[in-house]
Amino acid sequence: HPNIKLFITQGVLRSMDEAIYAHVPMIGIPFYGDQPYNVRRMVSKGFGLELDHRTLDKETLKAAILEVANNPKYRNTLKRLAQLAQDQPMTGIEKAVWWTEYVIRHRGAKHLRSPLLDMPWYQYLLLDVIGVLLLAVLLILYVVYLIIRIVRSVLCKPFVNN
Repeated sequence: HPNIKLFITQGVLRSMDEAIYAHVPMIGIPFYGDQPYNVRRMVSKGFGLELDHRTLDKETLKAAILEVANNPKYRNTLKRLAQLAQDQPMTGIEKAVWWTEYVIRHRGAKHLRSPLLDMPWYQYLLLDVIGVLLLAVLLILYVVYLIIRIVRSVLCKPFVNN
């Protein structure tokens, strides 16, 4: 929306891409996963600021909002990045048509087909691997049980008096 002045994000890549496309500067407050990396890249590229959620307070947030919303360098950086991202040789429809024709030209494009589609279900779900690991654990437990039985029988032999 053209009236959006600022976007506060956790650093999810898809939402950041949309904000870049719309030329909306950001404040990133990452929590986990790839979010800290994404927000650090945003800061290094110059189109937003990072805030730490553990030390976040009212004054820090207000200062960051005023900085990002009022400083034109963030929006100018986004305009440049958006131009780079939007410079594509084909539109989305043209790409869809090209790929459809590609698949037709190559009779289904079997070379692009995922090998998972031809894999048995038990291999796809890794049940064969789980079975082998479970069997190995059971075998180890059985060997430990046998060793304990042998040690116990040797140590606990009743004394026979003749």
